[in-house]
Amino acid sequence: MKTPDSPTKTSIERQGPVAPGTLQRWGTEPVRVVVEAAPAASPVRARLREQAAQDYPQGKVLERLRYFGMQRGLPAPADPSLATARERGTPAARKLARGVAAAKPSSTPVAFKAAAQLPAWRELGPALIPHGQTYGSGAGAKPAVSGRCSGITIDRSDSRHLVLCSASGGLWGSRDAGATWVPLTDQQPTLVMGAIAQSASAPNVMYAGTGDGDGQIPYGLGLLRSTDAGQTWALAPSAGLTGVGVYDLAVDPADPLRVWVGSTAALHFSADGGTTLRTAMVGVCWSVSVNPASPTELFAATEGGLMRSANGGSSWARVTLPGTTAATRFSRLEVCHAPSQPAVVYVAGCTGNRAALWRRTALGGAFAAEAVPSAMNISQAWYDWCLAVAPHDATLVYWGAIDLYRGKRGASAFAWTNISSRSNGDSIHPDQHFVGFDPADPRVVYSCNDGGLFRSPDGGDHWLSLNPGLGITEFEYLAQLESQPAWLMGGTQDNGTLTNASAQHWDQIALGDGGDCASIDRAAASICYHSYYDMPVERAPALGAQAFSWTDVSPPTPRSYAALFYPPLEARASVLAKAGATVWVSADEGAHWDEVALPTSADADPDLATALAIPSDGLIIVGTLAGRMYRISRGAAGWSGASVASLGALGTGYVSDIAVVGNGTRTIWASCSQVGGPHVFRSLNGGKTWTSRTGNLPDIAVNALVVDPKNTSVVYAATDAGVWRTRNSGGAWSDFSNGLPNAIVGDLLLHAASRVLRAGTRARGAWEVSV
Repeated sequence: MKTPDSPTKTSIERQGPVAPGTLQRWGTEPVRVVVEAAPAASPVRARLREQAAQDYPQGKVLERLRYFGMQRGLPAPADPSLATARERGTPAARKLARGVAAAKPSSTPVAFKAAAQLPAWRELGPALIPHGQTYGSGAGAKPAVSGRCSGITIDRSDSRHLVLCSASGGLWGSRDAGATWVPLTDQQPTLVMGAIAQSASAPNVMYAGTGDGDGQIPYGLGLLRSTDAGQTWALAPSAGLTGVGVYDLAVDPADPLRVWVGSTAALHFSADGGTTLRTAMVGVCWSVSVNPASPTELFAATEGGLMRSANGGSSWARVTLPGTTAATRFSRLEVCHAPSQPAVVYVAGCTGNRAALWRRTALGGAFAAEAVPSAMNISQAWYDWCLAVAPHDATLVYWGAIDLYRGKRGASAFAWTNISSRSNGDSIHPDQHFVGFDPADPRVVYSCNDGGLFRSPDGGDHWLSLNPGLGITEFEYLAQLESQPAWLMGGTQDNGTLTNASAQHWDQIALGDGGDCASIDRAAASICYHSYYDMPVERAPALGAQAFSWTDVSPPTPRSYAALFYPPLEARASVLAKAGATVWVSADEGAHWDEVALPTSADADPDLATALAIPSDGLIIVGTLAGRMYRISRGAAGWSGASVASLGALGTGYVSDIAVVGNGTRTIWASCSQVGGPHVFRSLNGGKTWTSRTGNLPDIAVNALVVDPKNTSVVYAATDAGVWRTRNSGGAWSDFSNGLPNAIVGDLLLHAASRVLRAGTRARGAWEVSV
């Protein structure tokens, strides 16, 4: 938390400067418009970025996907080209999605009688993250950000009306061109979204696909449908869309009930607005395009290549793309008709380490190869990939991967310009997922990416952030200070490590991917730790003028060290621990480290640490990927002589959290996030044996636990379907999510002094409730 003596500057990322302390209404909450200085460059992050291309040749996002899958027992993706996508339609993925749907079976909030007896959750934000990260430099390189978006519809009847599709934060609406936002689907059975589309012939009809194709999060349950232009939504459940992610939607321009859905499992078709679906083609379908002038012509971009139908989808034939064969393996393919000249069709693909673009100029004609941007980074093409043609100009193309490019075709070739990462001028967040256009003014362009939503009034020359008011930040972890009730920090997906600065306004205090974090409460001398991905750790004062001035205190791990993408981090007093195949322990706040081997550390495939607890200065409890539990006791000479004892195994896989009750070590709680077995366990003998206390808790991932210190029979569980509570040590559980969006809750904290429970969600920001 920035203290009053911290240097600040006043500015606003939207419509000009305002006076210090001015309150602007964004969405439904007042937000203080005070923008802190951007965080200083970190040598640790610079080192990680230098190594990333070698360590993660297919992008960090793939490792984050593997991390998400390991937590929940999904098949580990081999590569993104994609047996992975088919695996996301396996029984494990379907069971995962059905469990979430069963936990919150309808869009109706908690029953009134029950809700009347429960406290209501309050939103903490962020509604504003100023100075977000981009790959640009200079003025205009630090716009406000929010979280990952996968699509947007600009209402054909009113271009000031926007409906935004966020990846895990549901749908959001704006009636004033993005000046204010309201969430539309907080109580739907899933908030994980992949695509959105509006009918051309009946603009009151909109569809949104649940399940995230780009992020490979298989929480699809069917289509959300609206008949009032996106004001209200209802789920049309579908077995074929359960346990998959949606990439694309296309509505027949002449019939609002004919809908095509591209997913991680198939190309699906519905003739009745999503009430029933049939499979048109099995296998990954990334993109589908319907000829706006002749709807019987369709193209589908699939793992098998480009497919064309000339009879409305009754039959399909593979289209030859120069330079490819029937054996060519695509990691991504996108297709779109040019709205102003539908005979013109573009296809953008990635094969291996090569980007390719093809163009057709006549109905039924052949495709020809076109020039591509010379510096295009396609390492994550399976994840961030989009293509769009300007509505008014069939020679003007927008193509996004990590960066967004604008291409203008001259007499013989395309000339490309990077319009997302500039050394002089406006830049926007990287990782592009969708490009849309204002139907009333085709020069107005919208970009959806991992940082949120941006609008350009002039085709991409200048950008305006529309992120203030969008509460769609994806928190991975949280930390707090008991002596400072308002102090809170958290690591987020691709939008840095944040701290709350004022009402709904959070500062970005470290760039990059925000990993696990911790704090040590020493009143004015409090310190905090944050991490990125992999094993690096940074330490800083938590308060005062030097707050968040980070120092590298990383353990000396080798480059080949095996660990989770987000390894567990824990701190107590002067003890700091971070773990992977082994456990690294520092007794002096990271100045020096000792490595403690676990029983599987020397194996070719070691069991990785997934959770840590430090109940005392000389004791560490460790949980692992396979459900093993260990106790590490400091030796007489320090942690270099530590002993490791095997405790009872939980047996159901990934240990997501460990909570030790009180100052003793006899009563320990642990959670497992893997679906298909018990999720909550308790030991009354220091971990020697464990008893399931899952009770009636739904079969959903449990990600974190909090035991109430005032009444240790009360336990709270953060799950993939909100927060649940038991008041009898797991004998019975009930939904404790009154007012909380039905989002994945990744972390949970109890501020004991103020009796406030706090939740970090994916991706509806942070929330709290009085208990």
